[in-house]
Amino acid sequence: MDHSILLSRFSYSFGISDTVLAWFTSYLTDRTQTISVNGSKSLPAPLHYGVPQGSVLGPILFVLYTQPLSKIIQHHSLYHHSFSDDNQLYISANLAQLQEIIRTSQSCISDVQAWMHNNKLQLNPDKTEMILITSKHNQKSLSLPFSVDLNGTSIHLSSSVRNLGVTLDQNLSFQQHVSRTCQICYFELRRINS
Repeated sequence: MDHSILLSRFSYSFGISDTVLAWFTSYLTDRTQTISVNGSKSLPAPLHYGVPQGSVLGPILFVLYTQPLSKIIQHHSLYHHSFSDDNQLYISANLAQLQEIIRTSQSCISDVQAWMHNNKLQLNPDKTEMILITSKHNQKSLSLPFSVDLNGTSIHLSSSVRNLGVTLDQNLSFQQHVSRTCQICYFELRRINS
């Protein structure tokens, strides 16, 4: 997070000014970082980006920093959910609209990428997943390749994704989630037994 962008967003998006803005400015500015290796310490380097690791304010400041993403996503008529630095986009439609969903998703992701680039953030293709949830019958009739481009990387459909510890599969059968939960339980029971 760029401190100057965050502080200006406080003013124009959230109406934070005067003493409160001065407090945030004081909290974010004049911070330095040093590196220590084998007893040798580097010179302090100024920090113009990010927030102190482990701080209570860190997650809140990140949510405020990325708040404009909501309007971008809503502009494309997609729903979304944000949790810390994770964002989920979703849409409900019938299969006849699938081609339009692909175009809308790509357009939204392109706009999100542009906003992130302008705000000194980056989407991580390695942590980006997509899933199409439908019936087994409908899956067999799908021949359309479904992928979106993310910084030159094609993101293809996954057969399952994890969402806050829950594994969702294409049919919402929860078979993988139940199997994984049982596996963890058996492992813990064996540990307790020994």
